[in-house]
Amino acid sequence: LIGYLVGPPGAGKYTVGKLVAARLAAELLDNHFWANPIFEVVEPDGRPLPAGVWDRVNHVLSAVLETVALFGPAHRNYVFTHAVSDPGGHPIDWVMAGQILWAAERRRARLLVVRLACGEAQLRARISTDERRLRFKTTDAEQAPSLASLAPFPINHDWVLDLDTSDLRAADTADRILEELKAGLQT
Repeated sequence: LIGYLVGPPGAGKYTVGKLVAARLAAELLDNHFWANPIFEVVEPDGRPLPAGVWDRVNHVLSAVLETVALFGPAHRNYVFTHAVSDPGGHPIDWVMAGQILWAAERRRARLLVVRLACGEAQLRARISTDERRLRFKTTDAEQAPSLASLAPFPINHDWVLDLDTSDLRAADTADRILEELKAGLQT
């Protein structure tokens, strides 16, 4: 089983992903799992990243997903997170989505895509925290209006759950995902 949480920065992907992974005895592979090794080298400070950094992040992602697909224990479940901040998705977003879909297919794992959205006021409050800064996450609250206006990432898959986390606690969001997983796995 693979859960794939995708949405804008601040929607709760990491927090909810931790809860879902714990309840499923799954491995959480947050998008910063493969980004931060590169970010720690270039020390992002809010300025645009040097050209080519995202290509290197994608190399790490590719290696991780190939390892999951080819060598991950058959009994292991995974939860992935994916932050999207461009309308319709940046080309790298589509590469990442394709790699996650491929890994699930290669493992013959059921895949639930969870598209998270969140309102501007909640994103503004959630984004600008020290915890996020320490994890090299987006912390510019001025991005909240554009992030809140994003349509859900249009992944073409047969099992998709859309959730607006604006008025949901992380535990409630995780419960809804787990209910969807339970219902979907019974069919």
